Amino acid sequence: LRYGIYLEREAEMITDSLRALLLEYAGYKTKIFEFISQEHTPKNSMIVAEKTASLTEEKKIEIVGKIEKAKAYFGIRHHHLETLLGI
Repeated sequence: LRYGIYLEREAEMITDSLRALLLEYAGYKTKIFEFISQEHTPKNSMIVAEKTASLTEEKKIEIVGKIEKAKAYFGIRHHHLETLLGI
């Protein structure tokens, strides 16, 4: 990670992964995919989320565990989406 471009890419992947997990916790089915716009800009990631039925408490606990584990591993104290989703 001493090369800035790789550090930036890792940060983007971690952020998008946390966003997807947080949306899943809030009851969304998520997909992440990469696309390149017609203007030939750099590759971008898009998160598509579809609201589904409420999750069971067991599933919510599982997802929170994944979120907390990822945050602890990467030294993340808080993600702004947690506040927005009331988590």
